[in-house]
Amino acid sequence: MSLGKLEFYSKTLQMDQTLYIILPDKGEGAPPEPLPPEGGWPVLYLLHGTSHDSSHFLRYTSIERYASDRKLAVVMPSAQLSGYADMVHGEPFFTYLTDEVPEIVKGLYPVSGKREDTFVAGVSMGGYGAAKIGLTYPERYGAIGALSNGNHAYIRPIGFHARNANEEFPASVADARHLLCWGIGKEGDPRNTPEDLYYLAEKALKSGGPLPALFHTCGSFDRNLAMAQHMRDYFRSLPGDPFRYCYYEEPYGEHIWDYWDKWLRVFLSWLPVTLPSSVLPL
Repeated sequence: MSLGKLEFYSKTLQMDQTLYIILPDKGEGAPPEPLPPEGGWPVLYLLHGTSHDSSHFLRYTSIERYASDRKLAVVMPSAQLSGYADMVHGEPFFTYLTDEVPEIVKGLYPVSGKREDTFVAGVSMGGYGAAKIGLTYPERYGAIGALSNGNHAYIRPIGFHARNANEEFPASVADARHLLCWGIGKEGDPRNTPEDLYYLAEKALKSGGPLPALFHTCGSFDRNLAMAQHMRDYFRSLPGDPFRYCYYEEPYGEHIWDYWDKWLRVFLSWLPVTLPSSVLPL
């Protein structure tokens, strides 16, 4: 594999940014392979969680090895604590990630621009961001990977649920995200807005266009489990399974890198089509 670090000035954010990209090749010590006949490698945009940055997947998972097995390019940008929104009190990270980053990547690296070769995934906040991006632009993405997350528009009514009695996840976390990212005070509600995954899914369905497949997983000891199950119930309720929705809930799974490392590999194995549950490590 080839690993690149790109430092550049973002016109959207009006500040310097960094992203990492993994490009496939023939293996350790071998020169890069020629471009595929279609003109570029399939590409996954991989989004970090709260308090993380673009380097964390490289530091805490084996994404480079997994991508090599799948002959897949992987782009890892940073989005700070944006909630993957065009922040009301901050920077337009959603536009940066959906418009500027793909344009820069496709201009500099041999990745495919085809919908069926383009995927987006993330963990925790990044899982929500991946679902938001993929459902906002279903014509751009063939599949979505959402790990350890639910629909963040429902953080307030559902809340965080700690596994241990001494763990606390205060309401102020949700309040800060609502105010800084969405400009909504304590009396406001992001449901039925473009921050709501269910609103976006309904809009995508009404468009009549192609829909991305959706892979979703959460551990039974994860603090986001209640939100994940709420999201599971919504997508399972849609007649005809239009998003080819796959949900896997691992017993005792936690909100930690060991879980995400394992399930990133499963997600990459699942691409680009759904595998039966019997072949997955449940």
